[in-house]
Amino acid sequence: MNQNDQERFTQLWTACLPSVAAYVHSLVRDRALAEDLLQETALLLLRRFAEYDSIRPFVAWALGVARFKVMGSQRDAGRSLLVFDDDALENFTETWAEQADEASERGQALESCIDKLADHARRILRLRYFEDLSAERIAAKLGGNGGTIRVTLQRIRAQLRECVEQQLRRDGGIA
Repeated sequence: MNQNDQERFTQLWTACLPSVAAYVHSLVRDRALAEDLLQETALLLLRRFAEYDSIRPFVAWALGVARFKVMGSQRDAGRSLLVFDDDALENFTETWAEQADEASERGQALESCIDKLADHARRILRLRYFEDLSAERIAAKLGGNGGTIRVTLQRIRAQLRECVEQQLRRDGGIA
């Protein structure tokens, strides 16, 4: 693969990664397994990039590969609590591909809005959603009580929701 193809692949994969990651995580409850499947998907896409038909949206191709990775994982596990039949999974993948652009726009708007938050608010979000701490554990780390943290989180979420909607309206996206 030449450097131009590598750069093109990197740009395409980076643009669709949030959609593919959300898709895989919605089907696979085990975070570590979902991340492994994402890595396997990226590797397979890279290896087969010469086969990519540029007329077709890259995200659709990537979601198709991810779908087969998820199906293979479910077949290998055989004991998964949530197993879709092939037709249901195909329909889900097609629907996800149709929604990928809107989800990507929303994700970018959300990142931009998070960047605009005060440092304290960003820290609370990080502790809650990235470190998966309860309101009580966040309060223990930062001081205060769980009720105050829960109210603060509600206000932050409302602020982010409004910011995302405003940004999507301003940018011509879907609010």
